[in-house]
Amino acid sequence: MINNSMDAEILSQEQWAIELLSRETHTAIARVQEVFLIEYKKLASNAHIKSYLPLLTGNCVRVILGAQNAENDRLSEHGDL
Repeated sequence: MINNSMDAEILSQEQWAIELLSRETHTAIARVQEVFLIEYKKLASNAHIKSYLPLLTGNCVRVILGAQNAENDRLSEHGDL
């Protein structure tokens, strides 16, 4: 969920990356946006060089969603979902 204009600006600037992550991870865009904003804010709080934030954030989101999807696949294979 977009909380403010800063969130909206980040999502707007990184829309192409979010769409790519959505396709790569087979995850809904809304979920990717949510995770992207959380990770972006975590990284931004300690970042000295802000220009790398989108790249680093994208990598974090890819790892997080990949792990979540792998766990969901594992659970569905065993009938745990």
